[in-house]
Amino acid sequence: MATSEPELKINKQLGEIMLEKGIISKSQLEAALKKQSREKGKYLGQILMEIGVPQEKINEILLYSNKRKPLGQILLDLGVITAAELEKVLEKQKELKGRGIRKPLGMLLVETGYTTYEVYLNALSKHFIMPVAPLANFIPCPSLQRSIGEKYAQKNRILVMENSSTVIKLAVPEPTAQILDEIRRVLPPWKKVEFHLGNPYEIERCFKKKLDPFSMSRYI
Repeated sequence: MATSEPELKINKQLGEIMLEKGIISKSQLEAALKKQSREKGKYLGQILMEIGVPQEKINEILLYSNKRKPLGQILLDLGVITAAELEKVLEKQKELKGRGIRKPLGMLLVETGYTTYEVYLNALSKHFIMPVAPLANFIPCPSLQRSIGEKYAQKNRILVMENSSTVIKLAVPEPTAQILDEIRRVLPPWKKVEFHLGNPYEIERCFKKKLDPFSMSRYI
């Protein structure tokens, strides 16, 4: 898929903002844009993370500069759904919201049979600039879960996959700005936070597994 002119414009603006804030250098931006021109279908944020720019910094700029590409547009770009199907699902989501029922776009897409959760997670990964965590063989560890608060992790279905003195790796089913901010605030400012997306059905299976109190990391 060739990068469109509007997409090039968005990328240039995002790159310029990160350049102005000193998050990336001019050579990093040039390298990222060159890499993107070779690897069709990737967004600038993904490329920047691949070349070593912190995930947290990229998402911070995307959020507060309103540069994050809409999830629906990503699904259209990937050919997952048609414009008519997207409109139908968004109307359904709006109708449910009017009745006080909140359903994520991904859940509605899966329920209507337009896609699978695996395909949807791929789009969500591009939207949030987060890799997808394979959780089939993961067993949650109580000591790891306690690092962000066991009850909080349980309530928000968050899995702590790894925790060291410098970095913590978390799997979340569908991140929100509120959850990302809450987690960032309870952790030491020097600790790097790496968010991963997890299939909500796999996350539920993980919570139902017997926790291993002696495991320090069972992320496979």
